[in-house]
Amino acid sequence: MGRPVHGTLRLPSGAVEVSAADSFAVLDHGRGKWPYRMTWNWAAAAAPGLALQLGGQWTDGTGMTENALFVNGRLHKIGDELDWSYDPADWLRPWTITGERVRAEFHPFHEKISKTELGVVGSETHQCFGTFTGRARTDDGAWIDLGGLTGWAEEARQRW
Repeated sequence: MGRPVHGTLRLPSGAVEVSAADSFAVLDHGRGKWPYRMTWNWAAAAAPGLALQLGGQWTDGTGMTENALFVNGRLHKIGDELDWSYDPADWLRPWTITGERVRAEFHPFHEKISKTELGVVGSETHQCFGTFTGRARTDDGAWIDLGGLTGWAEEARQRW
């Protein structure tokens, strides 16, 4: 999360310079043996010196999470399972993501829907882009303001 990037995007409309001072990327790497049916939540956001990754459902009950706060080069692991609340009838309503160390609200401004149904194989993802408010707690107990972080939150349902 929040990996600095720089370079040039070459688009049909022209080249766009990407500055390392205010540009970020995410490396999404997953591997393992997945069950036939899987649903997960994932949220991520970044700003200079601050990044956030929150997940849920697919790790519930395993004793492991993918939740973390990255502050000024230091990773703060959030081991708590989080409660996600959102409205599947209106994906653009605010979402809440809470736990002992996270009190976040996500305010979507755009929804991207991906859906494929091929009989026994299927996928449906509602990925919303927006801004975060609230706070998250570091390992040493300091609360970090999440206001102004831009990112996404999603629900993905898979059959593979």
